[in-house]
Amino acid sequence: MKVIGIDLGGTWIKMGVVTESGIQSKKIFKTNLQEGINSVINRIVYAILEIKSSSKEDWIIGLGSPGTINRKEGKIIFSPNFEDWINVPICSIIEKYTHCPVFIENDAKASAYGEKKFGAGRNIDTFFLLTLGTGVGGGAVINGEVLIGGTGYGGELGHICVFPDGLPCGCGSKGCLEAYVSKSGIINHAETYREIYPDSLVFGNNGSSPISIKNVFSLDEKNEKLSRIIVSKVIEALGIGIGSLVNIFNPEKVILSGGISLSIQKFIPSIVKIANNHTMKSMKNTFEIVTSILQEDAGILGAGSKAMEQFLLLE
Repeated sequence: MKVIGIDLGGTWIKMGVVTESGIQSKKIFKTNLQEGINSVINRIVYAILEIKSSSKEDWIIGLGSPGTINRKEGKIIFSPNFEDWINVPICSIIEKYTHCPVFIENDAKASAYGEKKFGAGRNIDTFFLLTLGTGVGGGAVINGEVLIGGTGYGGELGHICVFPDGLPCGCGSKGCLEAYVSKSGIINHAETYREIYPDSLVFGNNGSSPISIKNVFSLDEKNEKLSRIIVSKVIEALGIGIGSLVNIFNPEKVILSGGISLSIQKFIPSIVKIANNHTMKSMKNTFEIVTSILQEDAGILGAGSKAMEQFLLLE
């Protein structure tokens, strides 16, 4: 039996052959959400078939998807950054064309499972993971188990409120952590300042270039005014959010993953300080904030490993 783990992201789709020792081989390609649901799923199917062609063994597939998912029915119920992806029976569609059983999990929870088994969460009973990408996902491991909640929708850590009446979030609320710390949030935040700072290099040399997250953080190092405003808000939002989550989960470790986590590594001491200012006195300095060593591999590993676990339960 061979396993394919898939991490479906707003910008990239990452998949690989998962073994007990890690990832054997990997494929990464653009999601291209603007092409529509069918096109995205078709390219996932083609990539699976290409991987399957390497072996005649039986295969199972684990899919990590952003947003609210229905594990039993294999559906994506809703995802703030996947417009029109509502009640999409993605597992049955993939199964139809690949003839493989497909198991779905929320992408951040899959990443938390991957960290527990292969990464910074090994040998730790209680931690939470924040994935900082197109959106902000979250996965909490409590006493060794990934939290999914009463209806299976729990653990949306990216949608706790950090700034009441703050920026609108794709989930329909305001002031969420995701509205300030995600790629989409940072871009939206920058756009609110375009009229005030039309000549900011955040908008490119000619003022009309697509906003680059890497550029925002590199300009901050040069003390560019708008980038300083945006990055400062990212750090403050993360500190407040983590502080609140520490009060709830009392973790031993907080793991940051995703592309944006690599840009904020140097700010971790500042984030810890702000987080401690938003925790109960008894919980100050009881946690460690680290950057994932697995990064994009955590979702692949978690989705694949979780699928194998679920498949064995069915036998």
